[in-house]
Amino acid sequence: MRPVYSKFFKIFLIAPMLITLGFVDGAAARDKNPCSKNPCMAKNPCASKGIPIRKNPIKDPARLKEMGEKLWGDTALGTSGTACGTCHPAGAGLKKEPFPKHIKMTGDIVTMDQMINFCMVNPMKGKPLAWNSQEMTALAAYITANSRESATPVNPCGMKNPCGAKNPCKMK
Repeated sequence: MRPVYSKFFKIFLIAPMLITLGFVDGAAARDKNPCSKNPCMAKNPCASKGIPIRKNPIKDPARLKEMGEKLWGDTALGTSGTACGTCHPAGAGLKKEPFPKHIKMTGDIVTMDQMINFCMVNPMKGKPLAWNSQEMTALAAYITANSRESATPVNPCGMKNPCGAKNPCKMK
């Protein structure tokens, strides 16, 4: 028999026997699956209950929407007398474009949470919201729900304040 045929014959003769006997059973694929048995861990990491994001989870979308609308107009979030709705009444200027994105006002590429906190700290003169707070989630939900395809960006530092307050961006 020629050497090429001999090699070919051996492979086709031996491979089915190995598979039948269980020597080749997909072990390599199983080793790459993070949800397969892991000898280094007592429990399967994919089957365990995850660590909650916050102590009081939000499970009611209607409650989240209501909270977002209330916070959008809440001047108590800061000390400048402004709210999110002062510069963005009914969501004006919220462009439906995925985050992260460049926001001229910040001079940076930011995530939605970072933009919310930028406004909290700068124009509103308040404290930043925790990343896992219900308030952060509610405001992000409000922004997502009220963003428009064609929205003209609003710069509160360059606009006349409709409420008659001082320009919040120039306050110290």
